[in-house]
Amino acid sequence: MRTGLLLLLSVLLNLPLWAHKGKAQVSHKNVAPVVVVSSYNPDVKSISDNLSAFYEQYTKSGLPNPIAVEDINAQNLPDGKRWRIRLKRVLNKYYSRGNRPACIVLLGMEASSAYFSFDDDEKLRQTPVVVGMRSSAIVKMPQDSIDFKEWDPVAYDVTTDFKHFNIVGGEVYHYDMKKNFDLIKYFYPKCDTLTFMSDNTLGGVTMRALFKQYAKTDRRFVVRYIDGRTMTFVDADEAISNLPHTQAMLIGTWRVDNSNRYVVRNTTYAFCKNNPELPTFSISDVGLGHWPVGGYSPCYHIMGGTLADDVVAFLKTGKKKPVALANCKYIFDFDRLQDLHLSLDDINVKYEMVNMPMSIFKEYFKTIIIVFLLFIVLLSALIVSLYLLKRGKKLRLELLRQGKELLVAKYNAEQANLMKSRFIANMSHEIRTPLNAVMGFSQILTNDQIELTAEEKKQYGELIMVNGELLLKLIDDVLDISKIDAGKMHFNKGEYDVVSLIKTAAQSALANKKPGVDIMVETRVEHLQIATDRERLLQVLANLLNNAKKCTDSGKITICLDQYPEQRMIKISVSDTGCGIPVDKAEEVFERFKKLDAFRQGTGLGLAICKLIVEELGGKIWVDTDYTDGARFVFTHPM
Repeated sequence: MRTGLLLLLSVLLNLPLWAHKGKAQVSHKNVAPVVVVSSYNPDVKSISDNLSAFYEQYTKSGLPNPIAVEDINAQNLPDGKRWRIRLKRVLNKYYSRGNRPACIVLLGMEASSAYFSFDDDEKLRQTPVVVGMRSSAIVKMPQDSIDFKEWDPVAYDVTTDFKHFNIVGGEVYHYDMKKNFDLIKYFYPKCDTLTFMSDNTLGGVTMRALFKQYAKTDRRFVVRYIDGRTMTFVDADEAISNLPHTQAMLIGTWRVDNSNRYVVRNTTYAFCKNNPELPTFSISDVGLGHWPVGGYSPCYHIMGGTLADDVVAFLKTGKKKPVALANCKYIFDFDRLQDLHLSLDDINVKYEMVNMPMSIFKEYFKTIIIVFLLFIVLLSALIVSLYLLKRGKKLRLELLRQGKELLVAKYNAEQANLMKSRFIANMSHEIRTPLNAVMGFSQILTNDQIELTAEEKKQYGELIMVNGELLLKLIDDVLDISKIDAGKMHFNKGEYDVVSLIKTAAQSALANKKPGVDIMVETRVEHLQIATDRERLLQVLANLLNNAKKCTDSGKITICLDQYPEQRMIKISVSDTGCGIPVDKAEEVFERFKKLDAFRQGTGLGLAICKLIVEELGGKIWVDTDYTDGARFVFTHPM
């Protein structure tokens, strides 16, 4: 089962790396692997979580080095004499034929303690190694067969005592005995005896060695031990029951007793129940929440991602990182503080609290939620009832409104269809006339059998030019109206002299006016600057002047400019002495495709375009129905 899990995990971890490797150059075929050695089977949750985090972070680097996952299958402490052998056997296959791993990652107490016991192995000492999932305190595994019940190792510090190994990074948990000793002294200044509790694991032995080492420097307490290597759960329970309340106890860890069986986590409830008044503290999270008063302990977390970062940094740059210490925190149990009549009022440290009493809202949270939900249901039912009544009335009104809208839509559709038909018919007629002229005169000019004088050729060429310009004007009008409808007509405003623009439009209109028609400009000022779009304003003036020229056979066309400073407006009018516009048609002339005289050339879009441009510029346009000598178009423009 274990072998199958290892094989499956190794395959899953290396699939992306193999894919990357297949795309790499030939020189990458024998890249040294990153060997991850864990203390336990990969199916153990803590190992699995850290391996997953390591793999996820490592694969982001794009390094070609594959990941190899191994373990030494550490079972229990008596099995410890085999850990060195298993580790050596696992690693030897990566040192064959002059090869070696790119980096070794050690996960767990057992794997790293076995590794750092090889002081005399030059290959291991030179291989880059990253350490994680263990405490900073470390004991070396014995090379000979000993009775682990009597084993009394020395505690080393992995961050300072192994400079002869090639440690390139890592993260470990730090158990600060001094801060926990000081905490006990703070709460119990008269206490002189301290019992340390540890279990039958390498972690327990390491904590015991660390405790013993520090106790020699702090001689405040007489120290005693509850050791899971020599005691069963029953023995430990009896020993704790007999401890007087004037003493204190510091918990290291308790998971395995001397029967080598893992105990359930809540066995510490029994310890507390048999001696609830005993001052108890913890350097880890064992029993926290029901037994210890508190303690200064590490912040346990998944560190696989951090270890991967250290490996990647070393493989990319060759730079080593010091082994980092995980953060620690003070944590206390509110209930136990109350039970033992202890106060944190004078303690000057940041801390976390468990079992804090809940507020009334939190205590009766479920009841409040149920009552609130019931109220919401009743309120919702009332709202729904009112809504349905209102909706019924609204639907009736909506049906009436939609009926009216359908009639309006039907009318608009009919009008749109009529306008489309009118547009097609009008455009067909308007385009055909100049096009026929262009085609006819072009055929005459290109026919070699027809002899033409130079004067006739010039005359026919001018006719072709006039009709071509007429076609271009028709197309421009259609394009302009389409741009306006689509909102794509751009206006580029600037400061311009409106008097100069009017004179320019008048001068342009002289080009093809009828004989006997004069074009005049009347203004009281020589110059007047306004903010406008020059081209669009000239387009409006040109359209109005063209209409006036079409309708005026004799007389004059007058462009008049007036200004109204109080209203910040100017008024421009184009008057002619032509046929005029009936009063009842004064509004219709601005509609699209509207022509009062069907026999006159034009699309009926010019005035519609003028109206849209003038309104976009901020003004209004209309027909002066009081003018009786012909037609007068007037429009305003902001100054």
